[in-house]
Amino acid sequence: GRDHAGAPGLRGSILAGSEQNIKVFISYRNIDRSKAEAKALAKKLRDEHGYEVFIDTDELKGGDIWEQKIYNNVRESDVLIVLIEQQTAESDWVQREVDVARGANVALLPLRITEETIDISLAQKKLAVDGTQFIPFSAADGDYARLVESIERLSKHTRDTQRVWMRDLDKKRRVKTAENDKNYKVYKLRGSDHRVRIHLATGDMTQLGGIDVLINSENDYMQMARIYESHALSSAIRREGSLIIKGRLREDSVQQELDDQISKRSEICGRPIAMGQVIVTHAGHPQSNLVQKQQARYVFHVATVRVDAMKMRERLTPIETDEGIREAVQNCLDMVLEVDRLKGVISPEGTPRAVEEKEHETQYKPINSIVFPLFGAGLGGRSTLEVLPPMLQSIKMFALAQAENPEFKLEHIYLCVRSKTDIPFAERLMSDLFEVDNDKPAVRPKKSSGN
Repeated sequence: GRDHAGAPGLRGSILAGSEQNIKVFISYRNIDRSKAEAKALAKKLRDEHGYEVFIDTDELKGGDIWEQKIYNNVRESDVLIVLIEQQTAESDWVQREVDVARGANVALLPLRITEETIDISLAQKKLAVDGTQFIPFSAADGDYARLVESIERLSKHTRDTQRVWMRDLDKKRRVKTAENDKNYKVYKLRGSDHRVRIHLATGDMTQLGGIDVLINSENDYMQMARIYESHALSSAIRREGSLIIKGRLREDSVQQELDDQISKRSEICGRPIAMGQVIVTHAGHPQSNLVQKQQARYVFHVATVRVDAMKMRERLTPIETDEGIREAVQNCLDMVLEVDRLKGVISPEGTPRAVEEKEHETQYKPINSIVFPLFGAGLGGRSTLEVLPPMLQSIKMFALAQAENPEFKLEHIYLCVRSKTDIPFAERLMSDLFEVDNDKPAVRPKKSSGN
């Protein structure tokens, strides 16, 4: 899945069938000792062992968006080496890099670079590596044979884990996908003249078109699935919201903005975020398919799957209670009211995007439509039978509660079912909770064939 070019003269990898060279990211506290150890270690791993090594003191150039480049390189690495000494506990940046690595399923290798007599337990606990075996190490006279063996073993673990994850994903998503239809069946609140309509939509929600907000059911590290993971909704949103020119990725727009929101908003306390919490981004680059072709405006990223950092092969745990699902839906719908209240000024204060949003707030149009996937039914592995009832109950309660609210401008709530076999169940349940709207559009929109 990587496309890093190999440096000349590298030794063959122990990874059978691998065409890529191992990439190592070195994370360290920005103080003299750690920095010196990191630079010496990077040089040794590059020059004598042939690894591709990222260290911010060497790799960040003038004009780089440094924060985003760091995150991208963490995700693309095979192993993240974290240098631990007592002061490492004070580094928010090391914490962020470790968190991003966990979210991207990248193996961690802690190296103790301080004397055995010094207590580093606080740093280990803060980074959640106290249960991980670490290597006492000095770049000048360290046991490089042991270190190289660990890097080789862990890089294989990273790639094997990702392959297993992808196979499991394929098994879970090996279903017959329904045709794209955002008005498969349309409902209204029973016995009410409220304008809101609840739609049973089918197919790929990134291809429905004309919907203001797409809900992305995401893990609590807010690490979207990689663009090539074609069966995952998170991957589709990421791909469709990116700037891609002639088949080449030019800007990973949605994930970049998501990272920006997490790192620059004081009210978001870093990764992992709370289950059910919602983070808003725009729908992607202005020239992306999601914005240009599908006319989407926002993506609401809601944490519905928990990453187990200690069990990499069993790493995804969906929201386990009906109450948790109802709360996640409620939070998404509440966020519609919040974005409307803010008149679309959603970016962190002081950023260029926030300034631009402020300039256009007088032209802001309230959110008219929103589409939900089935929470936890993709990577989370829960069944439609489990997740659909509490989702629909929350939608109904919210719509009824907003019936007399003049600030509530939302008119269309879509719930998208991807699997053709799930449609009859969804149809029966929605017919029990809502009244069929006989004035639904007579002609369904043309089915989108995707890209």
